[in-house]
Amino acid sequence: MRILNDSKQFVKYFFYFFLHNCRVTKIHTLIPLVSFMKKVALLTAFSCIALSAFAADLPADAQRVKALVKQKMNIDATLVRKLPVGLYEVVVNRNLVYVDKDVKFFVAGEIYDIASQRNLTQIRRDELAKIDPSTLPITQAIKTIKGNGQRVLYTFSDPFCSYCQRLERTLQTLDNVTIYTFVVPLLNSDAMVERIFCSTNPNKAWHDWMLEHKEPAEKNKSCQTSTPVLNAALINQLGIEGVPVIYFKDGSRLEGAVSKDEIEQKLASLK
Repeated sequence: MRILNDSKQFVKYFFYFFLHNCRVTKIHTLIPLVSFMKKVALLTAFSCIALSAFAADLPADAQRVKALVKQKMNIDATLVRKLPVGLYEVVVNRNLVYVDKDVKFFVAGEIYDIASQRNLTQIRRDELAKIDPSTLPITQAIKTIKGNGQRVLYTFSDPFCSYCQRLERTLQTLDNVTIYTFVVPLLNSDAMVERIFCSTNPNKAWHDWMLEHKEPAEKNKSCQTSTPVLNAALINQLGIEGVPVIYFKDGSRLEGAVSKDEIEQKLASLK
């Protein structure tokens, strides 16, 4: 864990802190801090209502820190709370940063509970990352049913992402699942995503490309699809900075090319 009081170091480590857990990240979109925060400020209505309710009840010291964060860091925090370790947790939509009571220092790193050997930062991130799956626009996803389809997964993948291709191969080994795949143009893959959705069979086109690298047919000029744009907006709303991501029925998620055992373990815990 490092404590930063130099502004250039702060900006450098601020971006690192938010992006270091993403397996594949849209690095070329890194922009100045204020513009970046405006971009990630998009949330689902569900999350906005929940966090606003918490913000309205902030204790006086947390309100003071929230104001200082805005003044000194030009960040509109959605929630601030004091931690037992003496630092203040600042929630920027679904992301976390830590500051001291006077916002003189920005702490980049993770907080561990030594006694319980738990990563408290990751636990909190997982809480903030939860969504309401019933609000996902599944008409924008490619639907795959395997076996009885009783178990449901929602995945976000990019066709040019090697980790997504690895996860896709893992998903083929699952049984009795329904998988909704939101294909997103995160890695300059807009044209490929359009070709997939403009195919006569998008499901086949997706799996042919991800599993066997068989390219879909060229896009017919008459095909007009808004799905790539809508899915790009969706990942911003959900605060997704990297793919692949899997959401489960309880709204929790796993990131990266996780193993079959990890997926099965999570699904079993939800029964």
